Amino acid sequence: MKNRYGDEWHWEKIATNQYKFHMSGDNMKYCRCGGKLGQSKIDMQDLGMFDPSGGPYISCRDEYPGTMIEGKEIIHIGHHDEHFVATVEEKEDA
Repeated sequence: MKNRYGDEWHWEKIATNQYKFHMSGDNMKYCRCGGKLGQSKIDMQDLGMFDPSGGPYISCRDEYPGTMIEGKEIIHIGHHDEHFVATVEEKEDA
């Protein structure tokens, strides 16, 4: 997929329920991150969201539903070895 600046991005499956985020270009230099509801400070190992310049906006389930990857909902986001890693699970129907 491409963001609004034309940078390509994709998720690489690294485990049964984990995906690593990849993006071309240098927009990850200008990425913003956010914590989860109720956290007193941003924990890079337990993020609520990240948003590279130009998108896409990626969030995990917290107060609102999480972003979907291959039909599964993101329930955890961590920043490891210069990459964002998302953990997913099947979305429960309400």
